[in-house]
Amino acid sequence: MNILFLFVSLPSLDTDSGLFVQLINEFKKNGHKVFVSAKGRGVKKTEVVQENSIPVLRIKSHDFTGVSSNFKKALAYQEYTVKQRFFTKKHFKKEKIDLIISHSLPPELAFIIGGLKAFYKCPFFLIQSDFIWQDAVAFGYFSKNHPIALYYKCWEKLLFNKADYIGCPTKGNIDFIKTFYPQIDDNKFTLLPFWLNAMSVKPDIALKKRLGLNDKFVVVYGGSVGAAQRIEHVIELANACKDYKDIVFVILGRGSYLNVIKQLAVDKDLKNVLFEAFMPQDQYLAFLAACDVGLIILNEKMATPNFPSKALSYFNMRIPILAALDHTTDFGRYLEENQAGLWGYSDDLSTLKTKLISYYESEELRNKVKENGYRLFEKDLLTSIAYQRIITKVHNGSK
Repeated sequence: MNILFLFVSLPSLDTDSGLFVQLINEFKKNGHKVFVSAKGRGVKKTEVVQENSIPVLRIKSHDFTGVSSNFKKALAYQEYTVKQRFFTKKHFKKEKIDLIISHSLPPELAFIIGGLKAFYKCPFFLIQSDFIWQDAVAFGYFSKNHPIALYYKCWEKLLFNKADYIGCPTKGNIDFIKTFYPQIDDNKFTLLPFWLNAMSVKPDIALKKRLGLNDKFVVVYGGSVGAAQRIEHVIELANACKDYKDIVFVILGRGSYLNVIKQLAVDKDLKNVLFEAFMPQDQYLAFLAACDVGLIILNEKMATPNFPSKALSYFNMRIPILAALDHTTDFGRYLEENQAGLWGYSDDLSTLKTKLISYYESEELRNKVKENGYRLFEKDLLTSIAYQRIITKVHNGSK
């Protein structure tokens, strides 16, 4: 099959880093002819370049990440959708495309898909996990009947109607979509949990020692530090556990809230919280493998079911998960059913502390959870398995 992948933000395919880079490379590895259309970062012109021997159309367009003005961000999105539709048809017009695959952002993608589906006369597989306007309403940015919400709902509905197949990480995602758009045919949907290539990494005990953590029980959070994560809960949990002198919380990452979180730790005079700068992926995974518990934190205000991709690295590195979750996601049930982690609600500090101390006091529990998580990863969450799920759904059609 000839596959066209459409993305907004996408790292270089030469890095083999990130969910979608790995998925694209997996299609190539299985003999498919692959084409990619995505925004170029810092490119001087729109052109097709080779990345991992795959033709990638990198589109020059104004940035919409890190832009403080919502108006400028909105204009940049509109510019990009027009450019992606135009330049994709221009540069790949002679190619026979059998399937288009894309992720869920932005909803205006429907404009691109509408033109390209008609041009190539092929089906479209949508991987849907992010919901812009629903979370914005939950966070209080505007009401559900605000013109912005109605604007995005219109595009989102059109996008779902254009999709021939919709892959979602959890059943909660599917049920959530059907709540807003009950007219969508059930046969479009398929479960498509997030994926990752398996990696074998030796724990970096030396780094742990250099950080003064050699004899400590290390609880790590690695990743983005933004509004959706509510890393304040890590600080609150650390404060609740400060009487346990050998429990240390390490926050690895970067984001818009990092300085706020650092100041919060200073204000509470917490000696059991350590901040470390962003690490390269291989170094991060090696450190992760040397830790005792991996944290997942979601904002309790989130209104959409979430499958935290961070869990994949934790599963792969055999680190027990403690998840602080919102009241909508079904990820906690997923952990329970597979006995692959402990969880509580983000705004329930008492339960989170109890679960963490359970890990702290029981090596047997930690070993059981991390081995269950690793078996789940091997059985259900590899990139090769995600690839096979997509291919099987497309080959079976909408039966």
